[in-house]
This record gives sequence, structure tokens and C-alpha cells, in this order.
Amino acid sequence: DEKGSDENEEEAGLEESRDVFNSRQRQAALIARRIKQMIGADGGRPEFQIYDKQKGEKRGVEYRDIVVLMRSLAKKANDYVEIFRLAGVPVSCQATAGYFEATEITDCLCLLKILDNPQRDIELAAVLRSPFFKLTDTELAKIKVHSKTDELYKNFYDCVLEYSVSGTDTKLAEKLKETLEQIEKWRGVARDGSLADLIWHIYRQTGFLSFVSALPSGEARRANLLKLHERAIQFEGFASSAGRPSLGRFVEFVEELQEIGQDWSPAEPDSSAENAVRIISVHKSKGLEFPVVFLAELDSQFNKRDVQDDFLADVNDTLGLQIIDRESNTKLSSLAYQVIAEKKLAAGLAEEMRILYVAMTRAKDRLILSASEKKKICQDVICDGFFFGNEPISDWQLRRCQSPLQWVLYGLTDQKSLHDAFETELAAGGDDNLFNVKLYEQNEIEELCKFIRRLKDKKSHLPKVFAKSSKAGKSKLLSQIKKSLSWRYSFGDTHLLPAKQSVTQLTHQQDEYVRFDYSRVLERRPKAVLSAESAEVIDGRVIGSASHLVISQLNLSKPVTKEAIEKTKRELLSNGAITEAVAGRINTDLILAFFQGELCGIALNPENTVYREWPFTFALPASELSSLSGEIIVVQGIIDMLIKTPQGLIIIDFKTDNITAQNAPQRAELYREQLTLYGRAAETILKTRTIARWLYFLNPACPVEV
Repeated sequence: DEKGSDENEEEAGLEESRDVFNSRQRQAALIARRIKQMIGADGGRPEFQIYDKQKGEKRGVEYRDIVVLMRSLAKKANDYVEIFRLAGVPVSCQATAGYFEATEITDCLCLLKILDNPQRDIELAAVLRSPFFKLTDTELAKIKVHSKTDELYKNFYDCVLEYSVSGTDTKLAEKLKETLEQIEKWRGVARDGSLADLIWHIYRQTGFLSFVSALPSGEARRANLLKLHERAIQFEGFASSAGRPSLGRFVEFVEELQEIGQDWSPAEPDSSAENAVRIISVHKSKGLEFPVVFLAELDSQFNKRDVQDDFLADVNDTLGLQIIDRESNTKLSSLAYQVIAEKKLAAGLAEEMRILYVAMTRAKDRLILSASEKKKICQDVICDGFFFGNEPISDWQLRRCQSPLQWVLYGLTDQKSLHDAFETELAAGGDDNLFNVKLYEQNEIEELCKFIRRLKDKKSHLPKVFAKSSKAGKSKLLSQIKKSLSWRYSFGDTHLLPAKQSVTQLTHQQDEYVRFDYSRVLERRPKAVLSAESAEVIDGRVIGSASHLVISQLNLSKPVTKEAIEKTKRELLSNGAITEAVAGRINTDLILAFFQGELCGIALNPENTVYREWPFTFALPASELSSLSGEIIVVQGIIDMLIKTPQGLIIIDFKTDNITAQNAPQRAELYREQLTLYGRAAETILKTRTIARWLYFLNPACPVEV
């Protein structure tokens, strides 16, 4: 039905997401099946035997003989470990990170955090539910809902204390009492002894090492716990000016590592003591050999980010930049950028070839290559390589390759078995019987997906009712998911509210005259390189600022004449406050017109006090600008002229807008809010009321009362 409802489409998408798995999981499932076939773990006969030098005879392949190699374990190894364990294949992964994510380490760290501070709700719930105390989810819920309704937001530690005294479930209450007593005893050990002694005391008293050893990959889990004890010993050995290392400082140290994204590598158990498949990176396999090697993820794309940055550097050459063409709004690569990028690309691909060579020479008895790629892409690579005949594949062709798989295919394009497997219909003559190819078609890929789903269903703890839920139940679930994903925090935009702002930015946020202009920023040059004859373009805002500066520097104790204004301009020019070009654009007659008008008479009255360029800072309630209450915004500004009279305050703000006298009242409305804030600030600071607020437009010599 092409016109099906959105609800039905979402349900179909939900079902599809449960059935389809990514290529990495399918590769992992395929390798897991091949491993079990290889050692005969599925009830069949082993595929081949290997020679044991110690016993001097041939024997079947064991898990310890098999290694899975990858270019990088980051974001890949976890899928393989999960699928292998689900399939019943013991696995040991020497990852470079993931130590803090291990379940046994998470439990121990949560316990240490609780011993340092029992008020941590999440860690306390995790510890109570962990193998240390074994409370169930239902029991945790009982503890929480036992609190009174008006105290629903009480922290979880107080809830535990309350339930241990007055809980309705006497068995659970007694269990909580014992738990709190045990935690208090461990806290005493932490105060009296060392951190390493505390951890080892917990291991011995709870039998935690034995417990994790009985779990899947028990040797690796046990090694992780022993590594935590070793790290505690190392931490205590650090020389520190802060005194004796404590539990609290160790907890802070671990939390800081997690905050900045740092991690420790999981401990590596003794491989001879554990019969498990090892997953390691190619770099760690250098100099080693293994009976059976699975080289996985050959379809991984080469990392070319180093040659795609906007800025490239070469120590021996120069800097390479990408240039922005303003007319077309596109990036253009400079010649230096292209040269450096080619050198970096060649060096990167050469390193990838060396890594591939190392990976393919680690196997002593059998090498299995695994990749997931579209059949059409593989056919195109094989056909391109075939037409080179006996000639080596050209460099430019190898540069076009996107993954190690394409290099491998190019190297084998003269083999008949490869052409037969991919059905290229090209008559390749060579057939050295060095390898065989197995392609998995769509139906076999679907079988792999079903295989993974069956493995996951075996381990799933979801009730069967969920799998057989009705359409109404699924619709309700989807609506709950939609509601959760569409929820928005009520104060999500408050971080955009500045803590400090100027009056102009606050009252003229949409005014084009206060926006930053970056249009000619790349054309500007330092004054040191400008010649005296060069015609400098003077911005109108610069002239306005200079006019304000002249007015503020005039001596009001004497009559303001044209000569006095010119003298002030010359003084500012000699002091470097303004340039000669700007001084020539200041209109002396317009400034003089203000001081000859009636408004200036108030300023010149000896009974009044005049403040020019009066700076202020005051607190404005944030509720006036947003829904946030109880906060303030620090507002700062400068009043051009503030006159304190016996009757009150008079505010005069000068404007250099290029307008006519008829348009002045209309233009003044744009500045009403600005002068209102000026008045509020002056009244608050000087404890005097404001009796008048004036705008004086210099260009038409027109005062407007606001």
C-alpha cells in the first residue's frame, strides 16, 4: 500500500532495524562460524591440522592458535567480541581503550566513589545492584517509592537509610542494614590504611576475583581487576606536594581521566593460560607469527583526512592553503596546497601498503581475508586490472583505490579462480591454486542476519510477551519514543543570554548600524604600510566617534567658539587620537551650532554639574529579556552628556545620523529604549530622578526630546 500511514511505515522500519545488521557484525558472525568449523566445535571434522613443535606431531587447531587482525581496533573490536561471545567462541581482545567501560571495573569504581562519598545517587544504586550486594531492580524501586510524597526528590542515600529503619519489607530492610554496616567498615579501612590495601581487602572479603573468573572471558576480567590494584599501588607511589594519597584523590584522578576522554587499555591475560581467539591490531602483530590468521575489515576506507584539511604544512617545502572565492563561494586549492597534498597522499598510501604486507605475512599455516563490498565494485576492479596483462599495475591506478581489498584484487587479476568466482567472463590463464574464493550472495547474508538474531535472542532477557505484542502496543511504544525524543528543556536557550552586554547591543540587536561589518576585513592593511598619499576610506561611524570625542574634550569654562573647536581638533590630532583624514571630515559648524543653542545653555549654567562621556554599569533583571527569573544581566554604556540640576538629571545623547530635520522625530523613536536605559542607570547610581532625555542630531542641528 503506497499510501500507508506514517504509523505503519514506522512500525515497518522498527521491524527492519531488528532484522538488518551492519557489515561488521555479519563479518564477525561469518568468522565465528568459520572458526567453529575449523576446530570442529560444531560437531564436524576439523578442516586441517597444524604441526606442534613441542610435541613433534600434528594436532587439530585450537582457539589459542587463531588470531583476528585489524588495521585499527577502535569502534570495531567491540562488535567482534560481542558476536564471538554470543556464538560461544572464547575471545581475548587487546584493545587500546575500553578499560573503564568493563563491567567489573565499573562496579569497583562505583564502590570506591561510594566509599568516598555515599551521597552519590547513581553510583549508590549501581553498587547496590552489583554483585557486591545483589539487590534487584524491584527492590531499588521499593526503596525509592517508600519516601513520602512531599519528599519525592530526596537523595537516594537518605531513602536507603529511611528504608533500613522503617521499610515495609523486613527482609530487605535487614539486608540494607547489613549493607550500610559493610560500607561503613570499608570506609574505616580506607581511612586507616592504603588505597591498594582497601581494594585487595574488598577482593578477598567478597571473593570478587573468583566471581569474575567464572564469567565468560574470566581470565581477562580477572586481569582487569588485578590491573586496578596495580594502578592503585602506582598512584600511591607518586610524589605529591599535597600529602598522602587518599581515596578521594584517586577518585578525582579517575574522573578527570574520563572527563577528558582518556582511557586505559584492558589488561592482557596470560595467553598461554587462556584458550581463546585473540583480536589484535596489525601494529601489535609486528615480528610475530600465528598458525591461523583472519585478516578482517579489508573493506575499511583509507583515512585521507590529512590531505583534506583547509591547511596543510610541509616541513621541507611551505604552507598550503585553500582559498575562498567570494564570488562563487567555493574553496580553491592553491598550487602549494596541491603539491603538499600529493606528497602526503603518496606517503600515506605507502604506509598503508607496508601495513597490509605486515598483516598478510603473519600466518604460518593459513590466511583468511574477510571484507564486505558490492559485487559490481569488485568486478570493475578485477576487469581494470586484467587489461594491464603482464605489466605491473600503474601507480595512478593504485592511487585511486579506496581500500586494501581493492589492492588485493588488483594483485590477483591474473588468477582464473578469481574471474570464475566474480563471473567476469574474461579468459584469465593463470591458476596457481594459492587461494580459493567464497562469495556470499543475498540469501546467505540473510542467513547470517538470522544467525546473529538467534544468538541475540538466546541471551535476551526480554519477556516473550514483548515479541508478540499487538499493533496497538507497538503504536503506544512508538508514541512514547516520539515523546521522549521531542522533549525540550524549558531553559534550553538561556545559555544564549549574555552575562554582560552594552546598551547599544541590547536595544539595537536588529539594527544594521550595530552589526559587525566583515566585508572589507581582508582588504585592510596596517597603518605602518599605508603611504601618506594613499586615499583612506573613512567610515561614517569613525567620523561620529571623532565628533563625540571633540565634544567631550572642549573646555566649557570658557565660551565655545569656532577657534576653540579647531584648537581641540589640533590637540587630538597631535596626540594621535584621530588621524588627519578624520579631522578634516569633522564639521566644526555643526558642533558650534549645539553650543550656541538653547539646550547647551543648561549645560553652561554654573549651578549645574556636567558629566561628559559618563560611563556606567548597572544590573538589569534577566526576566525583562527572557523567561529566566532570579538572574541579572550586567549592562554597561556611556552617556554622552549628563547634566545634574537641582531639579533632577538631564540626559543628552549626540547622534551623527545623516537625516533631515523633518525625519528627526521619527528617527528618535529608534533610540527611545536606549535613552530609557540610560535614565534608569543614572537614576539608580546617582539616586536622583531624571527630568528630561534629549537626542541631538548634529547633521540637521535638531534637538528632539524623548
